[in-house]
Amino acid sequence: MDLERYAESAAQALNLPLAPEHRPGVLLYLQMVAQMAPRVMEFPLSPAIESANAFRPVGPDDLPAASADIGAAPGTQP
Repeated sequence: MDLERYAESAAQALNLPLAPEHRPGVLLYLQMVAQMAPRVMEFPLSPAIESANAFRPVGPDDLPAASADIGAAPGTQP
């Protein structure tokens, strides 16, 4: 795999500027991950193991009204 080309393509796809002084560190990290990937992919998983649920962030407006007073000082009313 051409890690330099991958880094450049990924940065462009994410509209993320890749500063020249950061490039060596990014390439070193990608090389390290590429070396770990086969070990991760070879790790045996039983059919009973399921992936985790998807994280969905919750905004303040999504919280129940009762949780609004959680951060209030003791003895105060919201």
